[in-house]
Amino acid sequence: MYEYSHGGNAVFEKGNNSIIDLSANINPLGIPLGVREAVIDEIFNSDRYPDNFSNELRHRIGMFENVDSNWVFCGNGASDIIFRLPRAVNAAKIMVIAPTFSDYERAAISYGSEVVYHTLSNNFTLEADFLDAIKYQKPDMVFICNPNNPTGQLVESRLIKGVLDYCKQIGAWVVVDECFIDFTQHVENYTCKNFLAEYSNLVILKAFTKIFTIPGIRLGYALCTNETLIQNLYFHGADWSVSNLAQAAGIAALKNAPNFIKQTVKYISVERRRIEQELARLGFKVFSAHANYVFFQNPYPFNLRHKLDKKGIRIRHCGNYHGLDDSYYRIAVSTTENNTKALEAIQYVGGFS
Repeated sequence: MYEYSHGGNAVFEKGNNSIIDLSANINPLGIPLGVREAVIDEIFNSDRYPDNFSNELRHRIGMFENVDSNWVFCGNGASDIIFRLPRAVNAAKIMVIAPTFSDYERAAISYGSEVVYHTLSNNFTLEADFLDAIKYQKPDMVFICNPNNPTGQLVESRLIKGVLDYCKQIGAWVVVDECFIDFTQHVENYTCKNFLAEYSNLVILKAFTKIFTIPGIRLGYALCTNETLIQNLYFHGADWSVSNLAQAAGIAALKNAPNFIKQTVKYISVERRRIEQELARLGFKVFSAHANYVFFQNPYPFNLRHKLDKKGIRIRHCGNYHGLDDSYYRIAVSTTENNTKALEAIQYVGGFS
């Protein structure tokens, strides 16, 4: 039976109109300048079908990512592409790490693929034994989230290169989800874009959702040099998956993207560190993250989410992630005001002095 398991839905629950929702990780700097205006202007073109191939948007993404626009596939959010991928490559066995984003598993199951897990150790860092697990399981597709959701841990490029090398030998695909990587300092040291030209079995996922604060518009993209894979992504899903409004929003968002991202990273780094330090001071086990959220474990015998709900603040409980239990939580880095309110509420509901 289907159950909605993501964050960001609190506002639609009865009586939660004014809740501070920190269960979804959206850029607190808000929608970039010019995006709203671009969407409003594009409404007048809603009487025609969208460009099925998102040509202008792909061109702008290619310039932004410094890649050939023919390597770009656009979809209705990154999740749309995740669900297309198993079908696009006919993946019989898919490996995911645990814990990680649940849509990889759902996409695999929906296609009928066998799912195998590589469970992370207590520090939740992906290490060399991951490659050993791949060699043992020999999957058709491997999903890596970098930085990982919900843990916020980064994967070293040399480990991903080792995975790419082996998977290339056995004809397997490596999907690296970089939807949160633009929140990371020194992103050039962690992105897999430099591997694209060498590895035709590499797919990189990105999204406008988080960094550009437009989850309601739904826009994501994949980067891959394999022309057959790109064509299969178009085939294994509905046409016109990227609306006129989404294409306009994406083009506008990219106009000043480097400066916007630079401001975002500077702000997130300071506020995330403040939240981590305060949670650690209160006795929570904090795992140092590299995204726009904080991942931590509650050592106390109370349900933190339930207590905070009563104070009008929603955080993400992580008990439904494979490999975690209800003692783990993820909290988004929001505005300074919201972060302060959340920390004060945590201190209050926990009875800390």
